Amino acid sequence: MTDTSLLSPEPVVSASGHPFRAVLLEMIDPIVDIVRAQVPAYAGPPGGQRHQLMTMAASSAVHAFLDTSPQRPTAQRKVDELFRRMGWGEAQEDTTSVNLDSAFAVGARAVWNYLADYAVAQGYPAQALRDVTNDLAAYTNHLRAELQIGHALRVGRPPSDTERARHHLLDYLRTTTAGRISHLAPLGVDPFRLAELADDAKWPLPTEVVALAVSFHGDSPSVPDEPDVLWTQEGNRLYVLCPAPAADELAGVFERSGSDRRVVISGAVPAAEAGTALLWTTRALDLVQASVIPPASVIRCEDHLTQLWLHSEPSMRRQLCQRLLQPLLAEAPNSREILSETLLTWLETRDSAPAIASRLDVHPQTIRYRWRRINELFGEALRDPDFVMQLMLVLKASVPLWKGGDQSDFELFRGSRDSAP
Repeated sequence: MTDTSLLSPEPVVSASGHPFRAVLLEMIDPIVDIVRAQVPAYAGPPGGQRHQLMTMAASSAVHAFLDTSPQRPTAQRKVDELFRRMGWGEAQEDTTSVNLDSAFAVGARAVWNYLADYAVAQGYPAQALRDVTNDLAAYTNHLRAELQIGHALRVGRPPSDTERARHHLLDYLRTTTAGRISHLAPLGVDPFRLAELADDAKWPLPTEVVALAVSFHGDSPSVPDEPDVLWTQEGNRLYVLCPAPAADELAGVFERSGSDRRVVISGAVPAAEAGTALLWTTRALDLVQASVIPPASVIRCEDHLTQLWLHSEPSMRRQLCQRLLQPLLAEAPNSREILSETLLTWLETRDSAPAIASRLDVHPQTIRYRWRRINELFGEALRDPDFVMQLMLVLKASVPLWKGGDQSDFELFRGSRDSAP
C-alpha cells in the first residue's frame, strides 16, 4: 500500500451550499469502516497505515467532489495522482485488481444506502437524490479508473486506448441510468454521445443488448475476446453487455466455467438502456444473497420482475414497513412469523380459511384463530383498498427478507420505540 507521505493533498475549499454536503462529509469514516469490515484485505489494525490512507483518500475525494473554488482542477489533479499511486501500491501486493474492485463495489453500495436513508429522513425530493447519485457515480468511476491506471502501470500492462474507451463507454451507460429504474424520468443517455463513445471503443452498437452478471469465488471466468462484448469486474462479480442474440450462449459459457458460478441474465433492452439492465442484474444477485430470490446457477430477471421492482428503493421499503406493519413488528417473533405468512397468503389469494389452511399445511381452525388476531391488530384498516394494496406489496417485499434472516426491520422498530419519549 502506498505510503501516506507520498502525497498529501492540501485541504480543498468545499461548497457549503451543496444539499448533501453534511452527510457526504459525515459518511467518510463509516464508509471506510464498512469497506474494512467487508473486504478482508483492507481490514488491518484500526488507526494503522492502511486505515489512515483509506480515510485520507476518501476525505480528499469527497472534498474535491464538493469543491467549487477556482483551484478545483489543481486539487482534483492531486487527488487523481493519489489514487493512481494507491493503485500502483496495491499492485505490489496483489497483481490482480480484485481487492480494489471489491472495495469500490462495497463502498458504492454503502454510499447509496447512506444517501437514500438521509434523503428519506430529510424529506428531499427524489430528483435531488437522483442528481447527487448520478454525479457521485460518475465521479467514483473516474477515481476507480485512476486506481486501475496506477495498478496496470505497476504490473506492466498499461491499458490500451481501446480498453480505456470501452471502460469509459460502460461507465457512461451505467452512470447515466443509475437510480432511474423506478422513476418516470427519461433515461439520461444521449444517443449522439453513445454513438461517439461506441465508435471510440470499437463497439458495434447493437439494436438490443442483454446484461449478464456473474458471481464467482476464486479466479474470475474468462470473457470471450469479442468486439461486441463489453465487460468489467468488480470484486467477485463480472458484469457483461452483449448483443441480445448472443446472451444465452454466453451465459452457458459462464455457467460451465466453474461449479461456483451464478449467472443472472437481464431481458433484452435498447442499447441506450443497457445501464438499467446492468442494475437489474446487480439487484438480482443482491436479492439472491438476501434469500429473496431462490438460488440457481442461471437466473433470469424476467422471472423475478416483481421482486426487482419492490426492492428498487430499499429505503422506501423500510419506511413503508415501519409505517404499515407496526402491529406485526410489535409481536413476538413466532407470532409475527405465522401472522405475516397467513396475512400475505390471504392478500395474495383471498381464499377461504380451509383453502389457506391447505396451502400452509395447518388446520382451518388455526387459520380462523390467526385471522381474529390479524383483525385485532389492523382493525378497520383492512377494509381500506389502498391500505390493503400497500400492505400486500410491503409484505411481499419484506417477508422473504425476514425468512432469510434479515433483522434490520425489527431492530429499526425497537430502536425507534426505545427512543420515543
